[in-house]
Amino acid sequence: MLQRAPRLPMRVLVQVRSPGGGFDATIGNLSAGGARLLGVPDRMVRVGDQIEIHCQGNAHVAQVRWHFDDTCGLMFDEPLSPRDIAAILGSRLLQ
Repeated sequence: MLQRAPRLPMRVLVQVRSPGGGFDATIGNLSAGGARLLGVPDRMVRVGDQIEIHCQGNAHVAQVRWHFDDTCGLMFDEPLSPRDIAAILGSRLLQ
C-alpha cells in the first residue's frame, strides 16, 4: 500500500487560474506532491483540469484530482521543492 506524503495543515490565500477563469482560494493543506484548495467557486474547476496556483510571484501547475462542494484536491505536475514550500508557508498566512 502506498503511503501518503505528510500534509502540512495551513491557511494560505492564493490566486488560481483555471479553464473556468481566475479566482482566489485558500490552501488548506500542502505536500510536495499536492494540495487541498478551499473556497473553490461553483463550476470553476472540473476533475482533470490543469490549473495554476499563483503565490509569492511563483506559479505552480497542478491537475485537479477530485472536487467536492467548494473543495478540491490537486496533484502538482512537478513536486514542490523545500524552497517552494517555505515560500508558500511564508506568504499571506491567515491568522
